[in-house]
Amino acid sequence: MNFKFDKDTVIIVLIGCLLMGAWLLYMPRYQAKRAEEYRKMLEATRQNAPVQQTNANAGASQASTQSAVTGANAGQTSQPAAGTVAESIPALKETKTFSLENSLFRVTIDGLTGSLSSVKLLDPRYKLKDSGEAIELFRDGAYRTFELKSDSALVPVSLEVHEKGPLSAEVVRTFANGLQLVQTFTLPEDNYMVVCDYAWINPTSAAVTVDGLGVRLAGLPQVKDLTGDKVYSERLNVDFCKVGSGMCDSADPQVKSQEKFDRKTTCDSPVAWVGSSNKYFASLLFADDEKPFASASGERIWKFPAGSTNEKDLYAVPSMTGNFGTVTFAPGVPVEFTLKTYCGPKEMARIRALGSSVMGVMHISYYSWFEFIARPMVMLLNWLKSLCGSYGVAIILLTLIVRILFWPVTQKANSSMRRMQKLQPKIKELQEKYKETPMDTPDDTARKKAELNQKMMELYRVEKVNPVGGCLPILLQIPVFIALYSALDSAVELRNVPFLWCTDLSRPDLVGPTLPFALPFIGQVGLHPLVIAMTVLMVVQQKMTPSAADSTQQKMMMLMPIIMLFMFYNLPSGLTLYWTVSQIFSILQMKYGQFAAKRDEARQTSKPQKA
Repeated sequence: MNFKFDKDTVIIVLIGCLLMGAWLLYMPRYQAKRAEEYRKMLEATRQNAPVQQTNANAGASQASTQSAVTGANAGQTSQPAAGTVAESIPALKETKTFSLENSLFRVTIDGLTGSLSSVKLLDPRYKLKDSGEAIELFRDGAYRTFELKSDSALVPVSLEVHEKGPLSAEVVRTFANGLQLVQTFTLPEDNYMVVCDYAWINPTSAAVTVDGLGVRLAGLPQVKDLTGDKVYSERLNVDFCKVGSGMCDSADPQVKSQEKFDRKTTCDSPVAWVGSSNKYFASLLFADDEKPFASASGERIWKFPAGSTNEKDLYAVPSMTGNFGTVTFAPGVPVEFTLKTYCGPKEMARIRALGSSVMGVMHISYYSWFEFIARPMVMLLNWLKSLCGSYGVAIILLTLIVRILFWPVTQKANSSMRRMQKLQPKIKELQEKYKETPMDTPDDTARKKAELNQKMMELYRVEKVNPVGGCLPILLQIPVFIALYSALDSAVELRNVPFLWCTDLSRPDLVGPTLPFALPFIGQVGLHPLVIAMTVLMVVQQKMTPSAADSTQQKMMMLMPIIMLFMFYNLPSGLTLYWTVSQIFSILQMKYGQFAAKRDEARQTSKPQKA
């Protein structure tokens, strides 16, 4: 074997050495940076353990404690104004809690902080799958919706709670600086909304200023930690909408850089609403239309999932704060505004009713550029369910509708591949004619390649065949099928919905017990008929698909169904139902295409030849 040490080889070796040197310089710094980030996250997580407040002791330190967790400035205590409540009155140590309930959810309100300490979903579709208990949002209590945040101390010294029935209650707090706050909580009959009317009263003779006044929104943990669901894909997001923009700005709370998180979640212009969402649920806080938030800012707490202490499992539970800034309360002049929070499932109809800008929290597609296609897919799925009464049948109908719409495109692609397959003998004949030999010079090789390309193009022109005609139509379908896949994967409406032997369309269609051991690349599984049927149908379709590839490539393509079986064995049954129906449709379409092709050939053969 001769080794040619020429100019090109020297350049390649030098480039390789430079890349290796750059790698050796970069990796230690990168690893050190990641180690420092994990150290900070672990430290924050340890600090976070006792954050849950049961009695809100020493309200003056409440803001500073929360700020310390996220690296913000500690709260500063201001002196009460003249004529305010005497400093000798101690801060309250015990709270009063009460619950409001409608047909959809039950909220528990902590009187001392004036915030939601618990939200339980009562709809049977949103129960925990193993225990059957109601899903409880915000159970950790690290952040609470409607909780006040300020740079000035707001120390509660008196508390009154007036319950007005199952849907309404009033919380009255007096603070050490003399201010009195009346919060009226109201639940609509059939909505995941909590309305909170704020009325600030200054009964003293002097103005009272509160610096950095804001209202917090509780963020959501990841679905698998919140509900125990084994979701195929997970996503957490922080969202907000600037006043007048009509658009939703989003950020990923999982970014390791705190500086990047702060930059992405801070908005210094007026904000209409702030939000946090995971795959299935949303937590939103809407400002008063006449008194929007002056700005918004984000916080987060790093948390281990239940039962894990692995650094790689750490994830961030975010929180957003709508800030009013510095507010001065004049004597005897009430300051009133209304805030609303939505805390419930991301059902398309309910989110859509909140306003066009709020649709951004759906995050149906992992790839945002498919979102505008995925949303109509979910809406069409819900409409079909309203017609037929079953989400399983609706998935079948939705798949058929999409495949029928793409029938002409798919038919054209299959027809093009069949014509290309028929040309293979002539193409191989040309390739053999212009085959390179060991005796060829570089000029001979270049000439043969040019002549082969020219003859191939002439053959395609005479036979009226486009060599990429089978690929382009398929490429056009890919965005739609990805959007459809995303829609079925993200639709919370499919959760706990049975169909045939599938007990839950958001979970694999398990039949019988699971294996007592885990399989490589798959994990612990049982028998999933839909995935197996999908794989068999893919093999059948692969055999029927016209191909211009050689026998070796065709054999390699036959491995694809097996690879897909391992990749998608634990796929939710709603998705495997879609893939299975799609495969059946493809096979029937190919059968029809073969029949139509033979029929057309028979017609052409039976026509009398012109003299």
